[in-house]
Amino acid sequence: MFIKISRILYLLLIVFVASIFIPKYYWMKFEKNITRPMVYYSPVIHDFIIPKMAFKEMSYVDTKGNKYDRDQYELLTPLLNYRQLTSVGKLPDSLNGVPLSIETIRLNNFMLGAKTYTIDAKPIQLFPLFESKSGRVRLEMPDDYFRITNRFEFIDCQTNSINQEKSNLFTSALSNENFSFPATMIAGNPNDKKPFDEGYFVLDSQNKLFHVKMIKGKPFCVNTNIPNSLDIAYMNISEMPLREFYGFLFTKQGEVYLISYDNYKLIKLPLDNFNMQKENFSMTGDQFYRTISLTSAKGVRTIATDRNYKIVDHYQDNWLGNYDMPAGIVASWLFPFTLRLGDSSSSFSNFYFRFSEAHSWIVSLFLTLLVYFILRNRKISLKQGWFDLIIVLFSGIFGFIAVLLVKNIDNNN
Repeated sequence: MFIKISRILYLLLIVFVASIFIPKYYWMKFEKNITRPMVYYSPVIHDFIIPKMAFKEMSYVDTKGNKYDRDQYELLTPLLNYRQLTSVGKLPDSLNGVPLSIETIRLNNFMLGAKTYTIDAKPIQLFPLFESKSGRVRLEMPDDYFRITNRFEFIDCQTNSINQEKSNLFTSALSNENFSFPATMIAGNPNDKKPFDEGYFVLDSQNKLFHVKMIKGKPFCVNTNIPNSLDIAYMNISEMPLREFYGFLFTKQGEVYLISYDNYKLIKLPLDNFNMQKENFSMTGDQFYRTISLTSAKGVRTIATDRNYKIVDHYQDNWLGNYDMPAGIVASWLFPFTLRLGDSSSSFSNFYFRFSEAHSWIVSLFLTLLVYFILRNRKISLKQGWFDLIIVLFSGIFGFIAVLLVKNIDNNN
């Protein structure tokens, strides 16, 4: 009996390992690298321009099918490529009747976004709180880091001790704003290379959103009064010289908002059915337009808006994913399921199952019948070989390999 149980466990172990590594090496051989294009909106021709790679040569195409070379593309996107155009003396003096200057272009240009795998990323819950009004040209890293658990705590980097005086000061400031400890989300930019500091946006245990920073050594804590019914799932804060908005946030309902400098007023972006687990979000801006793209493994959706976030144009393109190509179709028949230790939509290592279409059961059934005839040829009864048939039926080629590798069945049980 012990030998029989050991064999069953051995079979299961082989199926487990095979379901990870056989598909992995299969896709290492047959997977195609799918380029997800960046879509740009031209303020010159008022149309989208899409980079296309063909035979290792880059070309640029608008939605009407017109093709451009690199020099033409740069002239059609002067705000994006202003450095190159300036260096060759081709930057226009005005665009759409509006004068252009390098300083104005720099001020208005920005690019931000979020990848699917960053959504569930959990940073170490220790953050630097910069002095926002130090009077220095550059920000300086502090000597302590903070966390917000049942209170606001600053931990000295050298001694690993808590600065009680500073901790009490900020704890009281948050408490006076009716902050409910602990914090459930802290979002900010901990990079000391940023142009200035806006601190952090902190979600408390009652889903109220607060703005926290340090000014002249004193706490600045404000309840933004953003509705706690918003159900915030993700926030990204990035200081930009334009000072139009602090950053953006996603809700669990798939809505995207900008947090404006206008008393934390929310600006809802005109996006439909955004899936933060499957679509990358990117947003670029210039002196005239905003271009917002949602890119998945099989397509891109892009809108261009004016400075008031009213849609002026939209673009959509779809392409075949790896599972839609011949290699993927073969895999859907060959593997009833796959097990991966990582996924492009997550920053965590875990077990990620992917089940194939129902037609994979045809291959599993065929392999089960094949094992049945193999057992008969070995003169092994169904009473002895029933588990071999079951494991092949439910795990297909993985179970078939396991049964072939572990041949011996205890004939005495």
